[in-house]
Amino acid sequence: MSAIVISTFADEHQHDPDQPQVDRKVEAEHVEQSSVTANQDNLAYADEEEEPELHARTYLAIAALFVLNFVQVFALTGPPAILTYIGGDLDGSSIQNWVPNALSLVQAVGGPVISFASDTFQARKTLLIGTCTVSFIGAAIAPGSSNIYRVIVAQILIGFGFAAVPLAYAIPSEILPRRWRPIAQSLMNVAAAAGAITAPLVGGALSRSSAHNGWRNFYWVQMSLWGVTVIGVIIGYRPPKRHTKLDNLTLVQKLGRLDLPGMGLLTAGLTLLLTGLSLGGNPWAWSDVRVVSTLVVGIVTLVAFGIFEWKGTKTGILHHELFASRTFPVCVSLIFVEGVLLFSIIIFYPALTNALFETDPLLGGLRTIPFWVCAGGATVIYGLWSSKRRTIRSPLMTGFAIMTAGLIGLATIQPDQSTRAIVFDGLAGLGFGSLLILIVAGVQLSTPHHLIATATAVVTSSRAIAASTFTAIYAAALTSRTAVKLPSYVASAAQLGGLPPSSVEPFVEALLNNDAATLFSIPGVTPAIVTSGVAALKQALADSFRIVYIIAIPFGVVAIILCWFLEDMSKAMTYRVDAPVEELHAKREQGNA
Repeated sequence: MSAIVISTFADEHQHDPDQPQVDRKVEAEHVEQSSVTANQDNLAYADEEEEPELHARTYLAIAALFVLNFVQVFALTGPPAILTYIGGDLDGSSIQNWVPNALSLVQAVGGPVISFASDTFQARKTLLIGTCTVSFIGAAIAPGSSNIYRVIVAQILIGFGFAAVPLAYAIPSEILPRRWRPIAQSLMNVAAAAGAITAPLVGGALSRSSAHNGWRNFYWVQMSLWGVTVIGVIIGYRPPKRHTKLDNLTLVQKLGRLDLPGMGLLTAGLTLLLTGLSLGGNPWAWSDVRVVSTLVVGIVTLVAFGIFEWKGTKTGILHHELFASRTFPVCVSLIFVEGVLLFSIIIFYPALTNALFETDPLLGGLRTIPFWVCAGGATVIYGLWSSKRRTIRSPLMTGFAIMTAGLIGLATIQPDQSTRAIVFDGLAGLGFGSLLILIVAGVQLSTPHHLIATATAVVTSSRAIAASTFTAIYAAALTSRTAVKLPSYVASAAQLGGLPPSSVEPFVEALLNNDAATLFSIPGVTPAIVTSGVAALKQALADSFRIVYIIAIPFGVVAIILCWFLEDMSKAMTYRVDAPVEELHAKREQGNA
């Protein structure tokens, strides 16, 4: 007998008591009628004990989503690797940080909105094609830029495709058995690791060949990848039509089912908060009224969003069903910590490498590979461990412990320890291989299927907030340290080398500005003193970068403790498939046939 059953969307969309009374009776009749259609037509594989037989249609969908995950991370990690070339070529170094920040901002703000709409209307494919097409257009706009503002606008458009990250995580999980969700996420993480490895190398190689055209060619490459992704989603991801209780409603009534007040508050709050964090320190001081007011208004708006989602509605973006299990809020906390740890690596490890070991953009990009190679390899092992043992707690705890150990190692790096830096970077990658995949899997296993994309989006937004907030904190701490240590260390080295006191200040200024012509014209300066000054400069930088990892390490310890509070997921990790893209039957049944 076929293992296909009806998916109960009719029971999953609760009525919002805050909806106006006008036309409620008529709308309820439409909803009831549509519920029958949903119950008759939606497919799900319900045999929890027998493994289903998958076919080409499912594997093609997974392949299309693999490419999507690759391109999304390619778009995320490429621009930071060539940021100095973009800023220098377009005379926009003072605001070049807005190039990567623009993409992250759109993802943090747009992710929950897109995902909530996807869950409400079951329009995953349409939204994927639409957002990826916008990214294709954005990547095509960037190469012709004559000023950095056009690149920022292009990055905003590219950000729409990156905002679909929750769908890229949710779809593989819903089209495969629930027990395989850690494996599904590990496959997507392999694609992400491949994108993270490839993008800096491609960008570095192109920029190395031409400072003017290299970064522009990188965007042409990215444009072609987005085009392939759109085609792949159209051809490869072909889900059957899924009906909801809202099918017979008018467009206005359907829009009324969206959490428009919540979306507005969340969008405004996150935009202001993340903008304030980006403005602080550059171009304005953190104490500047423009920065403070932006941050305060953003935080107040987010508090208002939280109160509205708590008291104003039960079926909004923070749907109350999400909190029926304690695993969901624990996972949201864990992904916040994951963002704190991860961005200490992907933002500041390349900067540390450039400061202490390697200035060539291609070679610098090569030094970031161990993290992603180790993460990509380990993620498959963690996924298999989790699926086979039907647990997320133990492998997740192990991952946090290993990554924290890697950060402890990076906090000890000295200027002459180039190899150790690579080893500890790889060790952190070994730990990271478990974090994202198992946190996402935990969220998706602990929440109802009709909220799977929304729940995933809440997680990715938590991560984006952590990344933006702690990138700003790390940068402020690093700037504070370097402002004190650089002149102090260099001055002490110069004095110990015998430089006259009157020459110390100009020597420090010339060395810090890398002004070789002025440096050797200063009275008393010798090659030996310059060598000592450069060594002191590197030591000051090493001691300054240490603060980034000293800040991050305690969060890793907290995450290890939080993992103990995750619930047992074994009963949820069955062979049920919530939204298959094809009609599935049990393997044993196929064999008997």
